Amino acid sequence: MRTKLERRMTAALLPALLLAGTGTVFAQDGAPYQPLPADRTMDVINDGTKSVYKTGTAEGLSGAGHPFAPSETMGADSTNPSNLLPTIYGNALDSAGNEIPNTLPSTAENPYNLHPDPVVSVLSDDRGPEEDLARVIKRLKEATDWRELWATLQTRFRGGLRVPADPRRGDREVIGRGNGAGQIGERVAVRVDQDDVQFAIDILEGNEIDRVYSGMPLLNYKGPEQMKVVDPETKSVTVHQVWTRNAVMSDTFGIDPSNVLDEEWTIHYVIDVVARGHEDFAPFVMYFDDPNLRNGTAVPSVALDGTFFPMNEGKRYEFEYKMAPGRFWNLTYHWGWRVHPQRIQAIENTLKVAAGKTLDQWEIDVFGAAPSSSEEAKLAAISMIGDLAPAKRMWLALKALKEYNFNGRDANSTARLLVDEIEAAFFDWKNRNVLPRGVHDDPDSHVTLFYVNNTIYGSVNGHDGSTHAQPRWDEWVTRGSTLKVKLLNGDYFPHAYMNIDFGGLRGWENTFHNTLPLNGQGPWFTFGRTNWMPNTINPAIVPPAELPEGGYTQNGIFGSAATMEGLGDLATTMEEAREMTQGEKATLIQQELLLASQLSSSNTNADGLGEHDVEIEYRYDPAQRLRFYQFDPFHHGVAIWSVH
Repeated sequence: MRTKLERRMTAALLPALLLAGTGTVFAQDGAPYQPLPADRTMDVINDGTKSVYKTGTAEGLSGAGHPFAPSETMGADSTNPSNLLPTIYGNALDSAGNEIPNTLPSTAENPYNLHPDPVVSVLSDDRGPEEDLARVIKRLKEATDWRELWATLQTRFRGGLRVPADPRRGDREVIGRGNGAGQIGERVAVRVDQDDVQFAIDILEGNEIDRVYSGMPLLNYKGPEQMKVVDPETKSVTVHQVWTRNAVMSDTFGIDPSNVLDEEWTIHYVIDVVARGHEDFAPFVMYFDDPNLRNGTAVPSVALDGTFFPMNEGKRYEFEYKMAPGRFWNLTYHWGWRVHPQRIQAIENTLKVAAGKTLDQWEIDVFGAAPSSSEEAKLAAISMIGDLAPAKRMWLALKALKEYNFNGRDANSTARLLVDEIEAAFFDWKNRNVLPRGVHDDPDSHVTLFYVNNTIYGSVNGHDGSTHAQPRWDEWVTRGSTLKVKLLNGDYFPHAYMNIDFGGLRGWENTFHNTLPLNGQGPWFTFGRTNWMPNTINPAIVPPAELPEGGYTQNGIFGSAATMEGLGDLATTMEEAREMTQGEKATLIQQELLLASQLSSSNTNADGLGEHDVEIEYRYDPAQRLRFYQFDPFHHGVAIWSVH
């Protein structure tokens, strides 16, 4: 396969090189280390409720003392940005001029320079969590809404004979029944099926199920159990990821590279691409300068797109990805450009320390050392996730259906209200480019970020996130723009904010690599090697939320209805619920989940959400590939929301 791939790629590359941009190409020993900027500042003002950052000296706005002259990098004159460096086909160099191995991702002779061709196989089942939850919700609606049941029955004919199969209604082709024959694979739901309810709970909790994503929860509490160590014998570690329509799921939160600090090593990726998960595999690896040259201090060096290998849905891809010695490694950020920033996941170096604690300890202190080891440990971990999290709203409503066996198709029935809540939360969960119900953007900020479920939902003022399009902040075209960010925290533990530059401040290289012949994105995203730098020299802390009386979910679903304890098997209306419970317990067994591990808040808004303001003055021109990368440095994982 390698020979055929190289011939095809070489043939495609030659005519396409004209599209590579204006960066000059050099063949030399290595890409030199780019100097670090000076005079970045951070001020915390307004009684600790606002952090103000400046990314260099005021003189840099005019170009004085700045490595790059002012230029327009995003507008009409963006073909030759001053911070675009010459492309050098050699490894990156550390600050002493020594090569950092495995930092040249692509060359014309070897487009995939950091991994051999992957081993590809076919999945026996390509269903992902979105498809599985949608099926459960459809059946719950059939069981609680006469209109939904009637609509489904209109598509059914005995045996399915002469009915064209249509995957939109869950049909499967019927073998041996002639062309176009189809049948529905399961009966309609005439009552709430507790097996359906438990299956959805298992998906959310990451329990063992018969799917490739088994064990990977939608409630992001399993980080402490997803820490791995590089094997000292094989110099390798295995990472299993599942790429879905709107997410990258992973069994790995962090990796300990202590066994390979001075040796090259590999990550054995096992990537399952489920329905609608077609994407280019793109691990973006960030490296530090050699800590041996910095007295052990972590100093930014280089970051690079390790590959852009096209992956098709329904397939498993196994990559052997080559890494620099472990002492250089900062983190690896996996991203899918087609659905960005939703389709993301980062794996951290667990040896790193933030605010006095290792990154694995930050997760353990919130969720416990073994959060799925028992039901008690699991409930304690999930209780730390905010009630406005769409995944938790689904979970709470499903737990109520499970606990009290609600049924009924009346418009005011408890079962109907719960299913409506599950469906609404499901749609909130699918799109992190829109703030979920109950959270509103700040009209005085350019960006509003909402931390909840150990991830980030976001919005950019003036940008329609409902289209799933990549968020853009087009006000920043050249140096001098000031970004205002409103940070809100719905979780019951602190989060933090960091903002990273990928080459605007220290320069970036553009290595053209056409993947159109392999069903990839072609010239839309080329391999890049950037000299990264934090825009925020220290993280901004976002305090935890406070739980309102009775919980958000109670008020959102049931209004003034108080409790459901003791409803038995047949309670169907709110009136009946009130008569049977007499106010003994809060809705959705919320009080059973409130544990002593909740943290108090030092700065919350009127809605009980933790709050902090950030202001960043960008005294340099943005890099074309990405304006800035925003993430939580204490709980990285999927707590990422980048802006183009």
